[in-house]
Amino acid sequence: MTESPMKDRDATILIVDDDPLIVVTATKALDSLGKVVFALNGTNALKLANEQLPDVILLDEGLPDMTGFEVCSALKANPTTASIPIIFVTSRSEDGFEEKVFDQGAADYISKPINPRVMVARASLQLNYVKALRSLEYLTLTDALTGLHNRRSFDAKFNMEFKRAKRSKLPISVLMIDIDQFKKYNDHFGHIVGDLCIQKVAQILLDAIGRPTDFIARYGGEEFVVVLPDTGIKGAQHFADRLLQDVVDSHIPHAPDSLREMVTVSIGYHSVLPNHDDKAVDLLDIADNALFEAKNNGRACAYTIK
Repeated sequence: MTESPMKDRDATILIVDDDPLIVVTATKALDSLGKVVFALNGTNALKLANEQLPDVILLDEGLPDMTGFEVCSALKANPTTASIPIIFVTSRSEDGFEEKVFDQGAADYISKPINPRVMVARASLQLNYVKALRSLEYLTLTDALTGLHNRRSFDAKFNMEFKRAKRSKLPISVLMIDIDQFKKYNDHFGHIVGDLCIQKVAQILLDAIGRPTDFIARYGGEEFVVVLPDTGIKGAQHFADRLLQDVVDSHIPHAPDSLREMVTVSIGYHSVLPNHDDKAVDLLDIADNALFEAKNNGRACAYTIK
């Protein structure tokens, strides 16, 4: 499933300042909002931001090795850290400074000497904004019925994994899975019970996923897709056989006029060691064609195209 926004975890706040007194003051003030980490210079700040991926950064404008503006520019130029909101902490107040802060892409700024209540209020505002954005992203990337990755999320994640397989010169496998004769199921039990069947099968498939790198998505209707990075054809076949049995063992009654008494699935699978010219969509198409063959061969089976 896709990860829910800031689920059961505290925020991480990065304080960047070379004044130990300010670091201590800010840490005490912000401790109630989450985990606080700190860096005393710009170089360490960039390293820590990339490693910790904080939810908000409080950045001193004057650092011993870099200016705050240089640190901010470097953070915004890095795709990994570009979206992290930055709050400048500064004693500068000359004309044009406020505009310069926002021109650099910062979200806010706080004047020194620090007022802890103001710091907490400004940091909380940015954390709530981050939480709202993650909630929106979660909804746009999640299938509402099953909680799995939706088609949009799958496309992005699959393309990323396929590129990684190319770089690593490792195999990648795809399984296309379809609930057999689902129209008969819906016609007999109704769409509400049909949705429950889809949810049950989705959970069965999800329970079979054993590694953090494996992922499953609802591809549309009663169809699912599983991606197994670093997995060759034998591993894909073993996984497909397990899925077939797990669904049968769940004993979900099928419609009376279906071929089988219990709900089953058909699976098409394929594996490839991608070279430079291979495309992710080609692997998906082959697995989809294999699924078509599995249905033509009586359903409730797994098929691959040699």
